[in-house]
Amino acid sequence: MTANSSAGPSSGLGDLSLLQSRRLFASLYCLIFLLGIPGTLLLLLVLIPDLLRPGASHVSRLTGPLLVNIALLDLLLFLYNVPVTLGNVLFQGWPWGYVVCVTYNSLSLTIVFADFYSLLAVSLLRYVAVLRPTCTLAASPRHSAGVCVSTWALGSLVSVPLWIHYATVQVEGETYCVNQMPRQQLALYYRLLGGAAFLPPMLLMILCYARIVCALWVRRALASHTASSLQSNRRATVMALVTVVTFVAMWVPYWLVVFLTKDDELLRTGPMYLASNLSTLLAYANRCINPLISFSFSSHCQAGLRKLLRRPGCRAHRCSMGRLREAAGGRGEHSRH
Repeated sequence: MTANSSAGPSSGLGDLSLLQSRRLFASLYCLIFLLGIPGTLLLLLVLIPDLLRPGASHVSRLTGPLLVNIALLDLLLFLYNVPVTLGNVLFQGWPWGYVVCVTYNSLSLTIVFADFYSLLAVSLLRYVAVLRPTCTLAASPRHSAGVCVSTWALGSLVSVPLWIHYATVQVEGETYCVNQMPRQQLALYYRLLGGAAFLPPMLLMILCYARIVCALWVRRALASHTASSLQSNRRATVMALVTVVTFVAMWVPYWLVVFLTKDDELLRTGPMYLASNLSTLLAYANRCINPLISFSFSSHCQAGLRKLLRRPGCRAHRCSMGRLREAAGGRGEHSRH
């Protein structure tokens, strides 16, 4: 995804250990692919009809498109980045060419930060819904689309240096995908990435949820909320908070590896090879659990899933089975008489 795009271990792992680790990582990436796509598609099938629900609340009309946006970002990650990463594990060097080298690394960062800023927008909307319930925000489809496009734009903005500096190079007859940014510029870029693009929004989310938790659980009641509104806000806040916490916790190891990697040589050692792949696996696995969080904590997602599973064909099958059981019962009664 970043500096670990194509480097392979040249020392620290024997040939047998390297082969076994490649097979293990390839199996885990396949598992993430097979679990992530069905779960994300199922979540989209539930969320998209919910956008058109006539009785949706004002905040739901704003947060709904953001949740769809996050699911679409996850789907793009599973369909493009995970297969490329799988091929990168299976093959020595970089087999995909220049275009995939640039798009794979840059798009990865775009998706991560677009996801992150979508979560930030959800946090701010939850804050307004709980602490400023009388405040009315524009909830037209145009405004919702504008917020989603803004998250993509911000994610693309932070990845501009990667679009410029990633390239394929030949080393001892092998092709590698590397970041050619000078070391000092790379260090400055990572500091700006963490200190300006990530840390301030993260602190803002922490502040929002601290105020929300205080209002919903510590104070126990808000004068402007009914009992049902209070319960609904609590459930929505728990789901959003769990999503944010798992996102940060499962991406921190990956970014630690990125920040600790000073040059490509470090990634050719066994420990760094294992650390980079394990942290990438953990980061990708985070996107697999998003549907689980939604279906576990959101009553709307649970209702949508039940509605989706109640297909007309299934109902007809149950009705026919019921009639057969009734007929069988009737014949049994007739034979006894």
